[in-house]
Amino acid sequence: MGALGAIIQSDPNLLPCQVARLDAHVTLQDGDRLPDAYGFGHYGGGSVLLGKRPTGAPRALGLADLAGGIEAEAILVHARYATVGKAKDENTHPFRFRRWLFAHAGTVEAFERIRPLLLDALPDFLRRNVMGETDSEHLFMWFLKELRDGGRMDELDLDAPTAARALAATIRQAEAWGRAVGAQRPSRLDLIATNGRIMVAARRGGPLHYALLEGIVPCPVHGIDLRTPESDPRVRAHRVVKAVAFASRLRASNGFIEVPDGSVVAVSRTLQVSVSAI
Repeated sequence: MGALGAIIQSDPNLLPCQVARLDAHVTLQDGDRLPDAYGFGHYGGGSVLLGKRPTGAPRALGLADLAGGIEAEAILVHARYATVGKAKDENTHPFRFRRWLFAHAGTVEAFERIRPLLLDALPDFLRRNVMGETDSEHLFMWFLKELRDGGRMDELDLDAPTAARALAATIRQAEAWGRAVGAQRPSRLDLIATNGRIMVAARRGGPLHYALLEGIVPCPVHGIDLRTPESDPRVRAHRVVKAVAFASRLRASNGFIEVPDGSVVAVSRTLQVSVSAI
């Protein structure tokens, strides 16, 4: 299982402000149990950066604990409650391949029977890049295969609807394998993927929400309040910034919209959002 959080926005310098705004409303906690591990991935200086916190945290961590000081256009955060694979770094989300980051909340039912079918159908270079044991990482490789089959995996200016179709196809394929091997119940397949320029998310079985965010005034991170003069150059940047955020677990809705079950959400480079059926 797991809990997801993600932000894609227009001004990398203001990501700490977005995190501060969302921290009180988004939780990475799933029930009373502490996660087995936390992971986060983001984009900075042309690189894809990963951070991982192993089991043993004395308390539940939030968005600000993990990402409060990061400046980036996009970030993906995950709390892992292990169901498939041991608690180790190779099994900690998000997973990375080239510029892509991917995380999953849920479990692929009957994965031990599905895994050989999936691996047999992967291209060699993707099969070799499975580093861990999780069903989630295997789903990621299938998503990349869907993109690769269309010649779009490494396309920097890939459009969000194409990535959304690949994510939806990944879910449909996993469900087809489940039926083929006689899985006793549906899989929970709540997925988020980003290449730092676009973001796509799908809900199948578990909670998932998104929010459209404009402006951050007041901003306690930069000491901006309603008395700060408009002539202050920081104010304009904070007024015009836009973002889209995703969360699987909320403390309070605060403007979040529930993703319809069986839907995929595509967020474009210009932060335009479209929702379509899987």
